Amino acid sequence: MITVRQISTKKDYKKFVRFPDKLYKNNPNWVPPLEMDEYNLTLPKKNACFEESEAAFFLAEEDGKVVGRIMSIISHAYNQKNHANRARFSRFECIENHEVADKLLKAAEDWARAKGCDSIHGPLGFNDLEREGLMVEGFDKEGCYLTSYNWPYYQKFIEDNGYTPDVRWVEWRIPVPDKVNERAARVADMVAKRYGFHEKTFKSNSEVINKYGKQFFELLDECYKDLYGTIPFNDKLVKQTIDGFKLIIDRKYLSLIFNKEDQLIGYGIGFPSISRALVKCRGRMLPFGVFGLLKAIKHPKVIELGLIAVKPEYQKMGVTALIIKNMQQRMIDNHIEYCDTGCQLEDNAPAIAALDMFEREAVRRKICYIKKL
Repeated sequence: MITVRQISTKKDYKKFVRFPDKLYKNNPNWVPPLEMDEYNLTLPKKNACFEESEAAFFLAEEDGKVVGRIMSIISHAYNQKNHANRARFSRFECIENHEVADKLLKAAEDWARAKGCDSIHGPLGFNDLEREGLMVEGFDKEGCYLTSYNWPYYQKFIEDNGYTPDVRWVEWRIPVPDKVNERAARVADMVAKRYGFHEKTFKSNSEVINKYGKQFFELLDECYKDLYGTIPFNDKLVKQTIDGFKLIIDRKYLSLIFNKEDQLIGYGIGFPSISRALVKCRGRMLPFGVFGLLKAIKHPKVIELGLIAVKPEYQKMGVTALIIKNMQQRMIDNHIEYCDTGCQLEDNAPAIAALDMFEREAVRRKICYIKKL
């Protein structure tokens, strides 16, 4: 008999966090998240998101064995911003059993309904910097640290439960060429001369973070505020997110652009891919996983592109070309083979247009589903 229950103990949270490791044990393309990050996600004292959100965690069990999990979230910041009354579901994982999926989704919906929500969408995390979307194409490609991966049968289970697509994302793979893209270089040189836009370099990762970490998120909020599922970042969430990414930031793959007045007007962030190292250590830094992670960060072959953000008033002035030129040159210098992008909305024309100058392949497609309650 399959049962689903809401959990609250450390023992159950451990089961919740470790279930995907068993579910994807023989799948070479699944990349586990850092286990310590997933544990911290469950703890209000560790997770600043709980200041503006509430959440419930559920486990599905059969004969005492975990066969599925799901998380239901209400982001009050999102609802206030969008004048909505909506919940999210996240961390949906289960064995290939329709009944398990049905009961998990029902548990998440019932909790949201009891809280007064009129709809639920997902998969989405607390904010848009978490893994998002249900993968519907790209199962034969190795996943990324920054994005989600799931079994193909999830799509049918979710759609059979009355969910319909709300938005669609695509993830691109961009080979690193032998030389910088001529068009990007030409535009970058022109705008640098015309407007005095310039890049700053830094001696250490900590120098970048300490000087500009908070400005990153102020600019992120300004540039991404109208995109799907975004919420504003409060001070505690900014600190938490910066702390979470400190491990994998490398200043070589950052480009910070300033105007003549030395104001930050745009930036691009790429992260050395730690996917292979995470697979080897199953997402656990201790006792020895940390050594593989540090090696992957120091000598990457692949870069995961986090995001590019440019202040709205500068978005048609060639700043993106300057960022691309700088990042591409350093990838060439460091013998990077290719880049994988994060999720890009299929209807985000400016973001897609910025990639038109590159050879690229759509390697994964994802959907965020919605259902009225």
